[in-house]
Amino acid sequence: MLLSRRGSICSERHDEDGLLGKNAQFISERVTSSRWLFILILGSLALNVVLFCIVFLHDSSERLYRMPQLLYSPAQDAIRYEVKKFHRGFGEQKTIYQGDPSPEVDKIWKSLYNEIGISRLSREQAELLPNRTYPFMGDDGYYIAELAVFHQLHCVVSLFKDYYQTVLSPEEFDDVQGSYGRDHISHCLDAVREAIMCASDVSVITWQWNDQAKKALGHGDVLHTCRSFEKIQEWAAENQAVVDFNAEIFVKGDPVVDGVD
Repeated sequence: MLLSRRGSICSERHDEDGLLGKNAQFISERVTSSRWLFILILGSLALNVVLFCIVFLHDSSERLYRMPQLLYSPAQDAIRYEVKKFHRGFGEQKTIYQGDPSPEVDKIWKSLYNEIGISRLSREQAELLPNRTYPFMGDDGYYIAELAVFHQLHCVVSLFKDYYQTVLSPEEFDDVQGSYGRDHISHCLDAVREAIMCASDVSVITWQWNDQAKKALGHGDVLHTCRSFEKIQEWAAENQAVVDFNAEIFVKGDPVVDGVD
């Protein structure tokens, strides 16, 4: 009887120890599982934070280099901003655009605008312009346009030729109604003035001591925030007019009439 009771007690203890062992193992597994779940959640949150930062910084960078236009321009998606150093324009810092007129210099100047010419816009693009424009004859559904920067460059070339009028033929300059007559030069001067005022460059010109001059001189070779001219050229080349524009043909019922003259 006594042996039987002792055996029963031992059996109960064995069962109890086994149950406790299973419970301990179950609890341990739950703790381990919870720990891994916590690590996974924490890792997921960290990954989301990293991805958010990448997207935010990328969007911020895009906004920095692609600022919005107040007025619609068909080339606005081509606009990029960049930092550019200006040349002093004296001594060794003269550019290829400076110097006496010559066929070589004239070709370099005209390569900035003349090889591209005027642009063609679809009707949808023309209707978005703040000013109305004229349609092409022989290129149905397309309208004539010129980016202001190329007109301004043309005006600078006109001033350049005016400055060196002594080397131009009298027939080319003295004809008031000609391409480089006095009225045209006056127009180009004012166009450049307006362009400069419109741009209102707020880059800072600094003064630095010059040992040779023994005084502080203003430095023009400073950094500027600029639009990428190459990108604008690429856009203009891709949208170049495919037919000649005849300004002497009147077009009745021009569909693009909602702009300002």
